[in-house]
Amino acid sequence: MAPVMVHGERAQGVMGMQGEATPSRLTTTLYDLIAALQEVGGADDALVVATVVHLLRSGRLAWSGPARE
Repeated sequence: MAPVMVHGERAQGVMGMQGEATPSRLTTTLYDLIAALQEVGGADDALVVATVVHLLRSGRLAWSGPARE
């Protein structure tokens, strides 16, 4: 399975502790997103659908493919 999120390291704070920065944009397939959500949350289809709907409505997930009529 392809990685859904790629993390980069960045220094933060005065003590020089390393943290993980999330990328500002990530491109993946809908299939890979659903597979990752099922892997993390189990095989609960209702939870996966609710998560994808929430991500779309909140603007954290955007469709970049061609629109179908």
